[in-house]
Amino acid sequence: MHCRRLSMPTVASRVRIMDKLFICAFWLAAAFFYAAVVQASSSGCSSCPLTYAPVVDADTGLPFYNDCVAKCQLGAGANLVPAGSRRGGNTAAAGRSASASSQPDFLKLVPAPTATNVGGEVKAETIQRFSSEGYFYVGRPGFIDKPPVDVMSAPSGDVKNATNSAAEARAKNNNGNQGGASDGPTVTLRMFYPEGDLYMKVWKQTELRALVQKHTGPKSETANLSRATVPQATGNDSTTLPARRLLGSAIYGSDDRREVTNLVYPYTAISRTSTGCTGAMVGATGRLVLTAAQCVYNNGVNPSAPVGFYSNILITPGLYRGGISNYGTHPVGLLQVHTTWSSQRLWEGNIAVIQLAYHYKACGSLGYAYTCGSSGYSLYTAGYPADKSLYTMWVQSAAVTTDVCSGSAEKVFPFDAADGQVGSPFWTTSDYMTRFVLSRGICCSGNGAVAITPTYFSMINDFTSNYILTTPTYILVGGPSRNQFVRCDTSSWVCTGTTSRTSATRFYGYPIAAQNKAAFRVPGTSLCLSLRSTTSIGNVNLYSCDTTSFNFYTNELWNIGLYNNVPVLLTDNGGFMWWGGSGVQMKTSSSCSSSTAGSCTWKVETP
Repeated sequence: MHCRRLSMPTVASRVRIMDKLFICAFWLAAAFFYAAVVQASSSGCSSCPLTYAPVVDADTGLPFYNDCVAKCQLGAGANLVPAGSRRGGNTAAAGRSASASSQPDFLKLVPAPTATNVGGEVKAETIQRFSSEGYFYVGRPGFIDKPPVDVMSAPSGDVKNATNSAAEARAKNNNGNQGGASDGPTVTLRMFYPEGDLYMKVWKQTELRALVQKHTGPKSETANLSRATVPQATGNDSTTLPARRLLGSAIYGSDDRREVTNLVYPYTAISRTSTGCTGAMVGATGRLVLTAAQCVYNNGVNPSAPVGFYSNILITPGLYRGGISNYGTHPVGLLQVHTTWSSQRLWEGNIAVIQLAYHYKACGSLGYAYTCGSSGYSLYTAGYPADKSLYTMWVQSAAVTTDVCSGSAEKVFPFDAADGQVGSPFWTTSDYMTRFVLSRGICCSGNGAVAITPTYFSMINDFTSNYILTTPTYILVGGPSRNQFVRCDTSSWVCTGTTSRTSATRFYGYPIAAQNKAAFRVPGTSLCLSLRSTTSIGNVNLYSCDTTSFNFYTNELWNIGLYNNVPVLLTDNGGFMWWGGSGVQMKTSSSCSSSTAGSCTWKVETP
């Protein structure tokens, strides 16, 4: 990593420090904040090669890239068989017991590695990253390229006669309350960007019921995560994007779509994905995007591309009027494809959540919600239809009466759709709550949208709670000898220097906006490391902070980078984190140089 060396500012130019401070963007956004801190597996492995020699656990049907990856998680005595020895080609593994032979072919969900990702090794901490939640590490397939084809293509039908009741009559009763099929397992895939590590979880029905109860019950601690937020700023970053290929459309009767020419909320939250779809910023954290699964992952429904996750996914909120990008373009960090889209290839599972590489709240967000029982919805939806002018946003109204907690999770009702709109949110006009995600057109005698069911609602909240509210823990390490730490007392809220690494020196780290600054919170509290001063000099202590909607004050944000070739932590108003000694109150200073590096050198590391 190479960072530009900066000159020492004068006091008069202190307010311009932030403009000069160079921060290596992906050091913070893609590497530092996505490190996982876990112990090696019980089998004792420290690393495994990423050689692609796939094996299957004969007892469960779970797939792994090779023998080492499997045994690192299942133990040395795992009953593994080569993938090629499975009887029938796509069903049971050779040697599997009778009870296990009925297991689905999970290996079909695992893409072969791309040429650029063959070889290398994976560390035990990466393998165990999500093990506490029941996810197992499959391998590192890398990514596939998004082909220029119509993602909405499906068997045609009589779109003019589309009704929700007709669609439900044709659909199997797939336990819509679970958001998945009752005749097969529910599977979740997670892809970690930019490395390309793939994780899988096969849910038990008891786990799904417990998940719904946890996040939808009267004592749910995550209810506020789903609320909408208004924009924090008016976008002023204009970027013109390249042209895209125009594709077909599925219009219900006359075309009722209208172009969005005035970018106001909630259209600021409507986002275009680099895969040619629409998504939406949702929830209170400014880091969550909701879209269709087919926009990020090909499960075989698109025969022109291999199975796998698409590469280089970027999110552009508030794109309108032919390519004006008012709120910039943002990389992703973690992506999750829900349930039946990955395992059963059912359209009712065509929904995905994306974690941005950092919190970005300038554009605002929609909420998301569900209502069980037959309900009438007055809706709006907006997106980027390919049958209209390039990179223009179009909105339309729709209405439907349905029960999202019964029948198929995919509901069919009259609305206009075209390629590019896939993944668009349908929100209720009264509260800006997303109720459906546009799934496909020209299908099942109408156009389809996946409902936010209790299970989908719970999975989104669980994802937010575990990977946005909660982060890996970090330690602020200071001094040339790396023996200076920040210790905070949660009773007195006072932070002092210490030379010992303890649990009191650990923080959650939240990357904030494209400037790659961060807020640091003490785990298990709502207390953040802060300089509560209007000047650059003051005491650094704990203060109550907003860790639900992530609206941080500027003196709660710390910039991480090099200054005068010294690694520093710097507040927005020019205060350098300063070491005064073990047991001494932590403070900030208005200056930092090579001569004072012993006091102002700080790095952020994993324990």
